Amino acid sequence: MPTIHIDARELRVELTAAEQIWGLHRSLSIPAENIVGAQPLEKRWWFGLGWRIPGSMIPGVVIAGTYIQRGDKAYVSWMRGTEPLQINLTGHKYSRVVVGVKDAKGHADAINAALTEC
Repeated sequence: MPTIHIDARELRVELTAAEQIWGLHRSLSIPAENIVGAQPLEKRWWFGLGWRIPGSMIPGVVIAGTYIQRGDKAYVSWMRGTEPLQINLTGHKYSRVVVGVKDAKGHADAINAALTEC
């Protein structure tokens, strides 16, 4: 499961070695000025992801990689047993990042609070 760190300058999403392999991506570092907010996602959140280029998917088990569709580019690292947390971005190569965490609402609240403190 990814580890999320946020401070006044950036948000870091530290991926495990397995997550890096599944998603074909290293850990992410996102400048705070590119973060719009964060939110937990509802059931069946993956239906609007678009095309996976590159990455891996075993439905209901793992969804990882870069997903694109018209006007949207998302990086996803989610595994069964975790809650999806979406981090909304602007002015970044991704328009959103979705990661699987234990407490999506708690993480979203912490990220949103850190953004209002900046």
